[in-house]
Amino acid sequence: MRCKQLKSMRIAKGAIEMGCSCGVCYKCRIEKLELSKVDSIYQDRMEVNLKKVPKWEKKTLGDRFDDFVNMYSDREYIFTSGKQYTYSETKQQVDLLAKGLIRIGIKNREHVAMVMANYPEAVFIKFGVAKVGAVNVPFNYRTQKDELKYVMWQSDTVCLITMDQWGSLNYIDMLKNLCSEVFAGGKSSEFPLLRHIVVFSPSGKKYPGTIDYYDFIKSGETLSDQEMQSTQNRVCYPDEVVDILYTSGTTGKPKGVMLTHDMLWRKSYASTLGRAIEDGRRMFVPLPLYHVFGYVEGILAMPWVGGAILPQVTFGAKEALELIQNGRANDIICVPTIAINLVDCPDIKNYDLSSLHYMYCAGAPAPVRLWERMIRELGLDYLNTGYGMTETSSAPIQSEVGINVEKIATRCGRNIPAGAAGLPEFGYKCIEYKVVDTVTGKELLPGEEGELVCRGPVVTNGYYNKPQETSEVIDKDGWLRTGDLIRIHEDGYFEITGRSKELYRIVGENVAPKDIEEVISTYPKVSQVYIVGVPDIKLGEVGYAFIDLNSGETCSEQEILDYARAKLAGYKVPKFIKFINTEELPLTSTGKVQKFLLKERAIKELCLD
Repeated sequence: MRCKQLKSMRIAKGAIEMGCSCGVCYKCRIEKLELSKVDSIYQDRMEVNLKKVPKWEKKTLGDRFDDFVNMYSDREYIFTSGKQYTYSETKQQVDLLAKGLIRIGIKNREHVAMVMANYPEAVFIKFGVAKVGAVNVPFNYRTQKDELKYVMWQSDTVCLITMDQWGSLNYIDMLKNLCSEVFAGGKSSEFPLLRHIVVFSPSGKKYPGTIDYYDFIKSGETLSDQEMQSTQNRVCYPDEVVDILYTSGTTGKPKGVMLTHDMLWRKSYASTLGRAIEDGRRMFVPLPLYHVFGYVEGILAMPWVGGAILPQVTFGAKEALELIQNGRANDIICVPTIAINLVDCPDIKNYDLSSLHYMYCAGAPAPVRLWERMIRELGLDYLNTGYGMTETSSAPIQSEVGINVEKIATRCGRNIPAGAAGLPEFGYKCIEYKVVDTVTGKELLPGEEGELVCRGPVVTNGYYNKPQETSEVIDKDGWLRTGDLIRIHEDGYFEITGRSKELYRIVGENVAPKDIEEVISTYPKVSQVYIVGVPDIKLGEVGYAFIDLNSGETCSEQEILDYARAKLAGYKVPKFIKFINTEELPLTSTGKVQKFLLKERAIKELCLD
């Protein structure tokens, strides 16, 4: 039964006081629990997960997933509105895909790129590529042609597995423009290593010169399990790179973060401890599975507890609520934008969300009033947030489940326990950290604001084929400069106070201003353009463009927006355009634009100060 009389609310270590007197709903039952009892439940769950892994054994993605299949064979692992897969059924699809890769000659350490929305096939590809010792290279499926061209070239893609289209994006048209030779059976001049394009078409359409996904899977039936297992045993190693995940950086060009099998399993296991995830949890995952958040906290975390993921191909609030209802989801991982859309849905009361108790919301700041609405509208009992980045294999910093909303709104968590997956010298955590002066690099005293640096068994060794960029952020001792300004409080909780880089985040996605500036500056009427990030209640941050036109030119905001939309992923297009004269640009004595002053101006003009 869901409570209809919710009034005042706060959370304290999982005990939720709702000012309700119905005496029946879950909220009222929780209210009566002693704080020590809630702590006991949390600790009991953690103990169960700790006992599952008394000693850490390094394994590949494929080998450990096979272990989970043996443990939870008939349990549901993937639930979608169209189809469901048990662990054993998922393994069947994974193995067929791996066999298909072997048949077309994919070798260990070769790079298999993927452009795939949240279909079950994205999961099959992840594990299938790993099983043949190859490297997954998932691309943002909202990418435009120029961005796709860069990441395919920079990643040394050998095989691309792609959807034919998603929304208004037609990947076949993009690829025909970029590498028409491949469609004619030849070699691409743009991508000399590219040998195969496998096309997944939900409508069943086939494209000459490419390999149909379903035919590709069927071809795997001609290879025996023994042959595949022999390949898997021969070419897969836990400390080898299994994923190259692209993230934007201060240079404006995406950088490929290299992560190993072992890094990913360590971090996903740590999440089951930090979030006290119980056996059989069912997690709604609207986040893109190409992103480290949905990948590690969803795809890889749930097998540790024999749980299930409920991925959504295209987010829509009504469809999401229906999936939560029909799939009996217990948990949601999301960014604040998704949470806002869910609680704003006018039909939310029409859905049975009684199975839902947990939410992990991170990736951008969220005010207290939003956290309160999440609990009230979704009927949640436990909330938590976190901090991390692709370079740290997701979020090694997480809040304990159930802290009060005021703390969740201003703190991002603390270094979570990792049990056997952590290092003894780090107190069995996945990372060691310190706060340093942004200029001198000197370690600061507790409570002082500075840049967070960290190292550990879940921290990347660098960016693919970018030695200079790697050396700029990772030193010889493995310390990673995060670029984020942090203050660590006495209780160990981290407070993000700003960013030392110009990077800003939209719905959890990093956006580099230079990336956008380079595109808009190519518009014939534009002389100069400078992008800053400004706060946004729904998206976290959005772009604000200051544009100086060429002398004598006139231009509308719509012209700029249309040009940007044709060349950039939608989330990168600035929300605001401001035309200015050169004389209005704040400059240093050496002629450099002072972007912090532009940002102050933007915030003032938007009345956000």
